[in-house]
Amino acid sequence: MARFVDLVAVEGPDKGMRYSIEEGTYRVLARAQDDSTSTLQMTPDGDRALDKEAQQRVDDVFACRSLASGRARTAFRKRGPDIVLKDGSVSRTHALVFVDKASISLADLMSTNGTKVNGGLVSDVDLQEGDVVHVGKTRLRIEEG
Repeated sequence: MARFVDLVAVEGPDKGMRYSIEEGTYRVLARAQDDSTSTLQMTPDGDRALDKEAQQRVDDVFACRSLASGRARTAFRKRGPDIVLKDGSVSRTHALVFVDKASISLADLMSTNGTKVNGGLVSDVDLQEGDVVHVGKTRLRIEEG
């Protein structure tokens, strides 16, 4: 049976929303489309490709984690729908969250305002149930389902 992890918005414009991530997949945290901006935005179904810089960061995260763990992280090539937040202070491709049997992990995708977990600035970190991820004005609590 597949493992699911939920990100529950506990603060910010999307407060109360719940986003599930299935084991073996990753999801991008992104800013919702805003008609007042001219930059390419993500969409709720994840149908837009990451730009070269963000895709390189994703590839680098998986490569570094593969080297560190001694096992390939190729299972994460399955991308789930983007988690699109209605928060203007979230970057258009802010961070990614991925789940496997061993861990729940988060990597910042060189966001403008950074990503925090439990108040500390992070670039690539493993998460545990109860941790709070802070992107822009949004806080998301990790819950295992």
